[in-house]
Amino acid sequence: MTAEGVAVLAIGDELLGGYTLERNSALIADELSALGLEVRELRVLRDNEEHIAEALVELARDHRFVFVTGGLGPTLDDVTRHAAARAAGVELELSQAALAEVREWWSGRDTEMPSANERQALLPTGAVRMTNSAGTAPGFRLALGAATLIVLPGPPREMSTMLQESVLPWLEREVPEADLQTRHFYLFGLGESDFAERVGAWMERDANPLIGVTASRGVLTVRMRAVGDEASSAEARLDRASLEFRERFSDHIFSESEATVEFALAKRLEASQVSITFAESCTGGLAAASLCRVPGVSSLFTDGFVTYSNDAKVRRLGVSPELLEAHGAVSEEVARAMAEGALLMSGARLGVSITGIAGPDGGTAEKPVGLVWFAVAVDGRTETLRRQFPKHSRDWIRDAAARTALHLAWTHVPSPSLEAK
Repeated sequence: MTAEGVAVLAIGDELLGGYTLERNSALIADELSALGLEVRELRVLRDNEEHIAEALVELARDHRFVFVTGGLGPTLDDVTRHAAARAAGVELELSQAALAEVREWWSGRDTEMPSANERQALLPTGAVRMTNSAGTAPGFRLALGAATLIVLPGPPREMSTMLQESVLPWLEREVPEADLQTRHFYLFGLGESDFAERVGAWMERDANPLIGVTASRGVLTVRMRAVGDEASSAEARLDRASLEFRERFSDHIFSESEATVEFALAKRLEASQVSITFAESCTGGLAAASLCRVPGVSSLFTDGFVTYSNDAKVRRLGVSPELLEAHGAVSEEVARAMAEGALLMSGARLGVSITGIAGPDGGTAEKPVGLVWFAVAVDGRTETLRRQFPKHSRDWIRDAAARTALHLAWTHVPSPSLEAK
């Protein structure tokens, strides 16, 4: 029986030393899923020829394709090509075509190729060279038993370029077309444990569609993957499951295409042509800065307010000194006045305010560290929200508050069919 699935072996002392994050496996897995190929194993090894060769032999026995990233540089510790040749029981040969490509890369920079880079043109006998249009390290494919090694550079830009230009087109010819479909859902305001309880049996490993979830900075990324069979196509299975999923999690899904709240918010603002402003205290402009990451948002976000002190809230937003005296800066009343003042001063249609205690000091029994009040004002209506975040670090609380404000804004963007009152 031919082994199925994919393994990824990431090579580099810097990965295990904590100096560099390993990102290539996620990029590879995401691209291969569309072809019906699943990454079933990931390993990270140091630059050790013997250990790499042993791992390649083992992984090739259990997987159809083994991707290797890293260790193709010009220095003596870059031993991946040597390990691949050792695993396959072949010699390394100087590829004149690869050497010409490396030299051309250097000549394009008006610099003579250092002699050390000749090492990068060494390829195992029988290997199929893959051009690196983004750097100096050629990649290659090499048969290892019934498996195929696919050896790519370590720098993510070079790896992803070679993956797109050389690997995926080859795989599309090699792998029979699978009836496999995937969809993504992005949720906010729901913990991973609560999600698991609500999603139920859909996350069982033999389910079809199969659901997987990852959590990052308050956002749950849900991947729904269906495989077709004689009874039903993958797309039909996904259509039915997606409908039920949307109904079950309608209060938390903010997008099916945008992985970050700010991009989803910008897309909705653009569709509705609704202008927005922020009035921020404890977050110090983080919410506005996040939205400004989105290209083209300037037409709808023209003004914002960082009013950290009480005096700034009075001067810039028109918050009443008596209101601040009576309720304090971190209060429902002041959050409301900040949002409404921001609308008045900016002329925007949608205003969001944030005021809270980010710590590590400043909390009291009545207003502990992590308490944040939000307000959203739009079309003559203002709603408020109280959140008590865990007593985490100052930066964590500020970041969580900014992302919560972005999500609140997303939920309150008026429909394009509604006219401002």
